[in-house]
Amino acid sequence: MFLGETSPRPVPSARHLISVDELISLRFWPPARQNSRERMAIREGHHLSHIRGRGMEYDDVREYQPGDDIRHLDWRLMARTGEAHTKLYREERERPVFLLCDLRHSMQFATRGHFKSVLAAYASAMALWTTLANGDRVGGMLLSEQQEQLFKPSNSRQQLMQMITALSQGVELTEQITERSLAQSLARLESILSSGSILYIFSDFHDVDEETELHLMRLAQRCELKLVLISDPLEQQLPSSGKSYRFSGLGRELLVSANQAQQLKYRGQFQQRLQLLQNLHNLRGVEFAHWQTDQHPLFQFNSQEVS
Repeated sequence: MFLGETSPRPVPSARHLISVDELISLRFWPPARQNSRERMAIREGHHLSHIRGRGMEYDDVREYQPGDDIRHLDWRLMARTGEAHTKLYREERERPVFLLCDLRHSMQFATRGHFKSVLAAYASAMALWTTLANGDRVGGMLLSEQQEQLFKPSNSRQQLMQMITALSQGVELTEQITERSLAQSLARLESILSSGSILYIFSDFHDVDEETELHLMRLAQRCELKLVLISDPLEQQLPSSGKSYRFSGLGRELLVSANQAQQLKYRGQFQQRLQLLQNLHNLRGVEFAHWQTDQHPLFQFNSQEVS
C-alpha cells in the first residue's frame, strides 16, 4: 500500500481557481508504480496497453502454434498437461502522451461544483504526473484566450513544472477575449503529433463543428484519442418556464430565462454536440467520457490507485 493512504484525492479549495501547490500535490495520486506502464484512464481506474507482443508484462497462454519461439514455451504447464503452450506478453513500448487542455472563457464557468477550467487543469496534471512516473515523454497544448502554449513531448521534470505553472495561471479569468477555435488548434496538432501517440483532450467542445470533427477523425487514425467533455448542468437545459438565472462577470450581468420552445432548441443544440462526440467514440482507439462540474471521477478514491 502506498504510504498507507486510503483517503480521497485532494480537492481544490476554491471552485474557480487552482493553485500550483494543489497541482503539485497530485504527484502522489496515483503513486509511481515503479516499472509498470499504466496510463491514466478518462474513467475510473487505469489501463495497460492491450497490444500483445514480446514485452515483459505477462498476459496469457495459448496452445503452441508452428513458428512460435520455443523460448516462450510454458514448460511448467507442459509438464502438467502434456501439451505445448506459448506464453503471451503485453508489449511494453514508449508512447508519447499529449494533452490539450481547453482553458478558454467558456471553460471559466459552473453553476454547481468546480469550474470546468479547474477540472480540466486538475485532470491534465493527473495525466502529467502519471506519465512522468511511467518514464514516458509528455507534452501538451494549453488553449486560453491570451495564447496557445505548446510544449513538445519530453520527460523533463523542468518542462513538466512549467506546464503545471501554466495550468494554474490559465485557470485565472481575464477580460481579454479572442477568437481562438478548437479546430485551429487541432489542425496544428496534426502536424506535430507522431503516430502512436496518446492524445487527451479536456474541453467543453462548445465550438465543435464539422471542421473540428474532421480534424478529430484524422487524429484518431494516428493516435489513441481520449475525449473528455466537461459541461455544466445548465448547459444541458435552461431553467424551467417562469424561472430565471442572473449571471455576473467581467463587470457585466446577464439574465437568462426561456419559454418552452427556446428550452427545446437549447437542449437540442447540446444533444447535437454530445452526439457528435459519441459518434467519434465508435472509431477504433477513441475513448469518450462526459463529466459534469458536479459529477465526475476526479476527487474520488479508487482502490486501484493503491498498490
